[in-house]
Amino acid sequence: MKFIVLLWLFLQVIWLLGWEIGQKLLPLQPNFLGRGLFGTRAPHPLLWSRANFDGFYYVKIARDGYQYLQQAFFPGYPHLIHFLHHLSGISYLFAALIISNLSFLLVLYFLKKLLQLKGYPAGLIKKILLVLVLFPTSFYFLAAYTESLFLLFVILSFYFLEKRHYLWSGFWAALAAYTRPVGIFMVPALWVGYYQQVSRRQLKQRLQAAREKIKGHRWHYLWRALKRRWDSFRDLFWLTLGGLGFLKYAYFLQKTQGDWLYFAHVQPGFGAQRSINKVILIYQVFWRYLRMIITVNRHQWLYFNVWFEFLVSSLFLGLLLWGWYRWQKYRLSYGWLTFASLAYLVPTLTGTFSSMPRYVLVCFPAFIVLAALLEESKKTAWGRKIFLEKVYLVASGLLLFLTTILFIRGYWVS
Repeated sequence: MKFIVLLWLFLQVIWLLGWEIGQKLLPLQPNFLGRGLFGTRAPHPLLWSRANFDGFYYVKIARDGYQYLQQAFFPGYPHLIHFLHHLSGISYLFAALIISNLSFLLVLYFLKKLLQLKGYPAGLIKKILLVLVLFPTSFYFLAAYTESLFLLFVILSFYFLEKRHYLWSGFWAALAAYTRPVGIFMVPALWVGYYQQVSRRQLKQRLQAAREKIKGHRWHYLWRALKRRWDSFRDLFWLTLGGLGFLKYAYFLQKTQGDWLYFAHVQPGFGAQRSINKVILIYQVFWRYLRMIITVNRHQWLYFNVWFEFLVSSLFLGLLLWGWYRWQKYRLSYGWLTFASLAYLVPTLTGTFSSMPRYVLVCFPAFIVLAALLEESKKTAWGRKIFLEKVYLVASGLLLFLTTILFIRGYWVS
């Protein structure tokens, strides 16, 4: 627990240093800042800067309810902000920051507990947590964003799945689906994870024997088998309840906007060049980014974003593919990989990697693979020669510091 608290405090220090140094190095970009929530009565910039860009909308929805185009943001986080504000009397912004910061502390704790259940060694668990905290966009965990709360719900759902408390697993999955649209992918992920659990008890062999008996017209056997499998049907029902959070918000949109998927249809209004009228495959997105790397003016701020989004997206695609290939070696659950793969892939179908450096923060199996690969590099001659692990951690930490400064000063990062 001491190590977890130190990691959490480390990110807080990055925020403090980023704010202090950033105001001396970079001019403040006036658009999309959190201070727009307050007018002339804005609190200290160290606070409102944590609500820049999308954070502004989450806090505003909590305070004023949904307005034009804001239905793109799911209600779980704003509702919790609104509840804490009325419960304690603190400001909406401060309520948002308490939720995010406390959630991230719990993310680190329950991720450690989940990895312990899967039998990961203590040293590797520390490396996984360190890699997550040092990732270049991890500062979003402490901002007025959904990243920390959503990831907490996801990890709690998988934690209770591993403990075979399926009702609780479905409950936390439902909260995840009420917080972010990709939370709906927890349902197939939990199904796959559940199958992996029961298949260890020779489910395939029992199903094969059942098929053979059914072919012999012994239908009474089928009835008895269904009765014996009642527990499995009940467990799957609890896990399927994870979709209720998504359905609740979709029903709200149908009642208020006449469109179940209005949250997706308003996405082009935010200027991220997302396509919702057709599916764009990931290889087409990579090709688009390769062309932008060649054609975009290198002196524009956009050029940094193009490279940043391209490299992070490429890295995580490779990590997830490698995780599927070596899932046994890295003790990865099929459910974890299913969720992470869908959470990664679906945003790319809109034709862009915009915001992917932030979206991948919830793909926690990729961080497990990355930490394991860094650990393995210390056992190879070339890895020891170039100090690969240290080079990555230092480079990632420096980039984290840079992106934190940029975000605080109003420059688009992800």
